[in-house]
Amino acid sequence: MQARWLPVLLLLLSGCQAVEGTGVRSRNGGVDGDAVAILAKLLPGEYDNHEQVVHAAAGSPQLRIQHDLRVVDHGSDHVDWLWRLRASTATQSLAGIWFLRAQYAHSGHQLRIVPYRPLDAAAANAAFSDSSKPFRFVAEQWAELAPCGLDANWDGTKFSATANVEACSALLPGLGEVAALLPLRLTIDGEMLRVATFSDSSRGPGAIEEARRTRWFEGWAAVNGGGPLAKVGNQDWHFDRSVRLSSEGGRASLHWRDGAPSGYSLELEHTSYPERKLSVLQLNVIDDATGKVLTYAWTDPQSSAIGLNLGWLQVGLGASAGAPAGK
Repeated sequence: MQARWLPVLLLLLSGCQAVEGTGVRSRNGGVDGDAVAILAKLLPGEYDNHEQVVHAAAGSPQLRIQHDLRVVDHGSDHVDWLWRLRASTATQSLAGIWFLRAQYAHSGHQLRIVPYRPLDAAAANAAFSDSSKPFRFVAEQWAELAPCGLDANWDGTKFSATANVEACSALLPGLGEVAALLPLRLTIDGEMLRVATFSDSSRGPGAIEEARRTRWFEGWAAVNGGGPLAKVGNQDWHFDRSVRLSSEGGRASLHWRDGAPSGYSLELEHTSYPERKLSVLQLNVIDDATGKVLTYAWTDPQSSAIGLNLGWLQVGLGASAGAPAGK
């Protein structure tokens, strides 16, 4: 925990009544019988609001936040998952992890999601990171946050859930700085996870994080020792066959064969050009000294491959199964 987040929490405590839970339900007054199975299928993955941050209006900086969701148990009437959030700005960062259980309440007519906080955050994060071992929920290791429960709604196309903020705010002082990352509203719609945490409340009742499901790409890069001014026939190529990038602002530095930095990096991002009504998967070549994009190539957002050939720099990437080991 870092003390510089405390002023943010004090602001949230003073203004959290501005957002109210709606007690949402599905169109038929409850939740469809297969809602738990659908939720279990929609949840898993990594999400990142990189594009939202990049396109934020000047003077209105966004919090860069990454969500990792891992389903750990699923039955006919419930689904359990771990939710790790990592938030950062240019000068500070904060991370938190929650255990959430969605199950039917009120005689089976309402799906309610109850969050739990870990009594030992380090142990919970270690369990999350080690996906090779089945996660086992032990009640004595978690504190139930029932007043912060969210009422869920499945409308046939997306899931949404909302907490009663006034009831939940009473628990904030006991949670410490990590309370800023407690989810209050969420929707899952295709590849998008939209979430409002207490950290968003300071930006107004409608503020929400728009995080997209992350895809991973891996492949190779070859940079010529002559750099952008390399002459035809120069065969001084430096290869990296282990390039791995996420689709939401993932970066990788290019190195010479001796390990020294070449001065150039690759960045992969799913981005939009509203004026052209265009959404693309874009591969950028960045000059590390200036931070400027030298050139880029783009393709359809759902493409399974992307690359470029600048003569002095060649790159080829293909979609892969998941995040790097140990991420």
